[in-house]
Amino acid sequence: MTEYTTMNNEEEEDKKSFIQRLRDSVLPIKPEDSGVKKVMKQIGFAAFLGVAGVVTALLAIAVSFAL
Repeated sequence: MTEYTTMNNEEEEDKKSFIQRLRDSVLPIKPEDSGVKKVMKQIGFAAFLGVAGVVTALLAIAVSFAL
């Protein structure tokens, strides 16, 4: 029975989008978290995405100058 449950959980993970899987791995929101804590985690993840986007853009610019 655990094998089926494990396979079912893997199928659910495959159905999630890349952003949702990343969100769950960086700052997972637990059901017992308070409303304020959930909002702060959402803001923190948005900040993480912003910083990651800026760093990616800067690396792309640096590589384009190097070539």
